[in-house]
Parts: sequence; structure tokens; C-alpha cells
Amino acid sequence: MIFIFTMISGFFFLRNLPKYYKSEAKLSTGLLDPSRQLAPDNASYTGPDIIIKLNQQFSTIMDIMRMPKNISLLSYRLILHDLKDEKGSFKPWSEEIKALSDAQRQEAIAIYEDRLNKRQVLTPLDNGNIQLYQIVTSMGYDEKSLNKKLDINHEQNSDFISVAFTSNNTLLSVFVVNTLSKDFINNYSLEQIGNKNTAILVLDSLLKKKETIMNDRIRQLKDYKIRNGVLNLDKQSQIVYQQITDNENKKNQALIDKQAAQAALKSVNEKLASRTSDKYLGAEVIEDNRAIISIKNKILAAEDHYLRNGYKPADKKTVDSLQLLLSSRLVQSNDQYVSDPLIAKQSLVQRRISLGVEIEKATAGISDIDRELAKLNAKFTGMVPFDAGVQNHEQKADVATKEYLEILARYNQTSLDKNIGLRLQLVQEGIPTLPESSKKMIYMAMSAIASLAICFCTLFLISVLDRSVNNGAELKEALPAKLIGELDYIRPDNDNIAKIWGGQHSESEYLAFKNQLRALRFELDNKLFSGNQKVLGITGFGSAQAQAFAILNLAYAFGQMNKKVLLIGDHELIPALQRLKVPVNQSIRAILQGADVTESEPFSFVKNDLGGQSLLEIRDRQALSGIFGSIRDRFDLTIVTLDPLSDGAANREWMSFVALYAAVFVAGSNLHDKEKAALAALNEDEKFAGWVITGVKQK
Repeated sequence: MIFIFTMISGFFFLRNLPKYYKSEAKLSTGLLDPSRQLAPDNASYTGPDIIIKLNQQFSTIMDIMRMPKNISLLSYRLILHDLKDEKGSFKPWSEEIKALSDAQRQEAIAIYEDRLNKRQVLTPLDNGNIQLYQIVTSMGYDEKSLNKKLDINHEQNSDFISVAFTSNNTLLSVFVVNTLSKDFINNYSLEQIGNKNTAILVLDSLLKKKETIMNDRIRQLKDYKIRNGVLNLDKQSQIVYQQITDNENKKNQALIDKQAAQAALKSVNEKLASRTSDKYLGAEVIEDNRAIISIKNKILAAEDHYLRNGYKPADKKTVDSLQLLLSSRLVQSNDQYVSDPLIAKQSLVQRRISLGVEIEKATAGISDIDRELAKLNAKFTGMVPFDAGVQNHEQKADVATKEYLEILARYNQTSLDKNIGLRLQLVQEGIPTLPESSKKMIYMAMSAIASLAICFCTLFLISVLDRSVNNGAELKEALPAKLIGELDYIRPDNDNIAKIWGGQHSESEYLAFKNQLRALRFELDNKLFSGNQKVLGITGFGSAQAQAFAILNLAYAFGQMNKKVLLIGDHELIPALQRLKVPVNQSIRAILQGADVTESEPFSFVKNDLGGQSLLEIRDRQALSGIFGSIRDRFDLTIVTLDPLSDGAANREWMSFVALYAAVFVAGSNLHDKEKAALAALNEDEKFAGWVITGVKQK
């Protein structure tokens, strides 16, 4: 029903939905058009940096378009268009405009034109004698209203920015996109040129200052060089340093040569001074001569002995062997000394003389080199102060030059950007279009989906939050409970007990209800019979009226077994009993005071009207036992309606006189955790027969 109501309401609400017209203009920025860029400033960016840089520029342009200062110009042009021509206005005049006199309207036009020329932003504070802001707002031309229908975006991978506006007047849409685009291009270009001119003036002034500083630093460097006679200090110091290095190398070589000559001279002197160590100088000739002379003396002695001894052959052999030894020694001496020792000694003497001359020359050369090094070092040391001064002046001149060149580059770049920088162009003006496709079906579908979703969510929440027990299975799960019967729901217009039990009925609910009552009656009668008991107490949980209906039907069912049944109950049972024509004038108080119980059909009824007192407050336990004993003797079954379980403080006294009791649970009642714990405790009572759930609605 909610779904159908939503669809019908939506149809009538949307049937007069106005048509909307959308107009779109396109602006070219030139950021992605190489033909419009002489020296793009994205050259220093690579990879993702280029995309980020371009997206920032596009976002900046779109944000500027939406600024109040630009939207205010559009608002002025729209309101001026409508104020000047009522018939040609985009919208019917609002009540605020109609309330203006002709003089006030002309004054408003003049004020709007003046603010347009001055490019003033329209704010709520502009409501003076003439409600400027209120008039614009009443026509829907204020910033907030326009931005709702204005769509400015950058098409991906494109150089264009789209400006679209949707309204119920195609001419209004065209006017908005074209006016906003043209005004923005003009204002943005003027602002860009103005900013560049300001930057150029600042850079030009700074450039002149830097140029003066640079020229002054260069002049100071030149004067310093002239004053100190410095032609090219770097080159001069380099030459002197090279000369010092060369002379130091020469000195090192001279020292090496001198040390070598001194070592050679020492060796020659040692050889000339020794007569026993060098064989080439005849050191071994003396030994050889001594050996030869010794052999010759032995030969002379042997020959003399040979002559004196009478020329014996043995003596001859001794002389011959000595002669052979002398010859061998002479040959050996000749082979060993191939040169004359005097010649070698003369060579050593000449070598000693030449080495002495070389040492003297080296010593003299080292002295000359030391004097030259002293001159060069003094000259180089004298250049150090001049070099420090020149470097100081050159550093200052270099810094001034770099600053000047940096400012010059920025000045040239700014001048270039001013002449060929970013130039927005309106490449496609907005044109009148056909109305947009109707969104009635979309809105209808959305409303239908929304209604179904709301219904579903509501039912879901009800289901999740529902703690009610609606049938026997749920009751068993919640408590758990001993279930002895289940009674279906009977509509209020069919709750006539006599009609339920009277004759055959075609209504299925009557037949099923009677069968359920018979099954419950059998369970209770069986329990009472097995214990030879005649008193049954019935308590309950839930609606008192539903409990009363179940108790009356149960009493009527026992009455149909030709049993004398006495029902003791409260005033909730009286209306139904009156329809059954059962007397309701008997009182339990009167019976306790000695009155007799009058029997009636189909069962008897005694009203439980203790007047706020308990049983034991009226009679003692012995008297009560006697009274209830007499009642058990007269009636086959006594049914006592006990107080509900939720507030049954007086049930304890009645329980002492009740042999068995059952509990009626009304289907649909909510059970909380605390109540579940209390009701589940009934299962531990030996007198508790079980639960009867009534009012069960079958699916």
C-alpha cells in the first residue's frame, strides 16, 4: 500500500515537472596546445609532475570562475537584462521588483550598472534603501542559486574547460554560459596583464639596482689591478710557481748527483788505500813471488845436494819435480794477471780526480739554485696579498653579476609571458538547445525503490527488535516451557463461546479451536485424574482479556463432559459470562462467611471479590480447608483464576489450596531476559502442569 501510494503521489507531483534546457560553452586554455606556446614552462617537469602541474592550473582557472567577484558580474548582467525589459525578461518579475516604482527601478538599474563597472561583489550587506541583494535573490540570480545549476569542469586529456548551465529557459542558459565565459576571459586577461606589468616594473627597478652594483664591483676590481700593477695575477702566479717547482726539481737532482759522486769517491779512495784486498791492484803478486822464490831456493838446494851426493837418480827426480812445480807456478801467475796493476791504479787516481771535480760543480750548482729559489719564493710571497685582494673583488663582482643575470632572466621571461602567455579563448559559444530528457521515470523509480527500502528496513528493524513470542515453538525456545496446549486466534467478532460449541460449524477456525480445546482438556483432566485432584488453578502472562477468553472456553469445555464445574474468577470474566447467561452474583467473600454455592449451567461462577484482603485475613487456615473441602465434594472440578504472573503476590495463599495449576501465555507478548528467568522457574514446581499458549495466528 505504501508503494502504491508513493507511486500515485509521485505521478501527480511530477506530472507538471518543468522542462530544463542545458547550454554549454567551451574555453580553450592553450595549456595543452603546443601551437600556442613559444617557450612552455613545463620543460623542466617530467613524468607525473607535468600532469600535476597542468591539473593545478586547470583547477585554478575553474576556481577563479566560481569566485563571487565573477558570479556577481553575472548576477548584475542578468538582473539588468530583466529590469530593462519586462517582456523580454528570462523570468517573470518577482514581488520585490513589482513593488518598485519606476523611479526606484531606474535608480536600481543605475546602481547595478555602476557596481558592474566597478566590479564590486554583491553581498547581503548591500540591502539599503533599495534591496539590491534581495532583488537579485528573489529572481534566483544570486551566487548560491547560480552555482547550483552551473557546472564548470575540465574534460580529461583535453585543453578545453566546459561551462554548462541548466534552467527552464533555453535563452537564460545561453546567456549565462556566454556572459560568464566572456566576462571571465576579459577580466582574467586584464588581471594577468596587470599582474605582469606590476611584476615587470618591480623587476625593472630591481634590475637597474643590480646593474649599478655589478658595474661598481667590476670598476673596483679594475682599479685594484691598475693600482697594484697586476696584469694577470693568476697567470703570473702560475708561472712563478712553475719556476719554483722546476728549480726544486733541479736542486733535488743536483743533491742526488752530489751524493752519488761522493759515494763513488769514497769507494775509489778505499781501493787506492788498500794493498791487500784488490787483486787488480797487485795485492796477490807478493804471495805468488814469495812462492816462486821459495821454489827456486828449494831447486838450488836440491841441485847442490844432487851434485854433492854423487848424482843419484833419486836426487835427480827431486830436482825435476821442483822444476815442474816452478814451471806450473809461473804459468799460473801469468794466466792470472793479464793486466798491469800499475795501469789499474792510474785509472783509479784519474777517477778520483774527476769525481772531486763533479762534487765541486754540484755543490756550486746547488748554491745557485738555492739563491734562485729564495728570489722566486720572495716573489711568490709578495703576490699572496694581491691575490687575496683580487679574489675578494672578483667574488663580489661575480655575485653581483649572477644576481643581475638572474633578475634579467626573470625580467625577460615575465615580458615574454606578458606578450605570449596564457590566453583564454571562447572556442564554442553556448547555443539554444532542445529540452533535456525528462527525468520523471527516474524520479518515479527512485521513489519506488526508496519506499520499498523504507518498508523493508522498517520490517527488518521490527523483526530484529521484536521480542514477542507468537507460537508454542517460540515459547519452548524462550523459557523452555512444558507446553500442554496451543489455542488459535479467534477474531473478536467470532468470540461467542456458545456459538463456538453449539452444533456443527463450517468455519475452519471454530473446528480447529474446538479440537485444540479438547486436546488441552484431555491433558489437564488426565493430570487431575492421575492425582485424584479436583482443584485447578490458572494463571497467565499477557493480555488479561485473552486470558479470560481462554479460561472461559476451558471451563465450558469441561462442562461439556457433564461435569459440575465451579469457576472462581475476577470481574474480567463477567461480560462474557453474562452473554452465556451464567449468574454472576455469587461472591467468594459471602461463601467464606457461610453462604451456599448455587449451581448453574453450563458451569457455576463465583466472583473473587476479597476487597483487597487475602484469604487468611478473612478466615483461618482450618476454616478455609473446611470450606474448600466442601466445594470439592459438591463439584467435579473447581477452576480458580489466579492473579497474573507479573503481579501475583496473592497467588501463594491460593496455591496452598490448589492441587495443580497451569499458565496461559498470550501469543504476541514480549518476553525480556528478567521475565524469562522468572517464568522458567515455574518448570521446577511440582504443582505446575504446564503452559497453554492462546491467540496463536496460523500462517
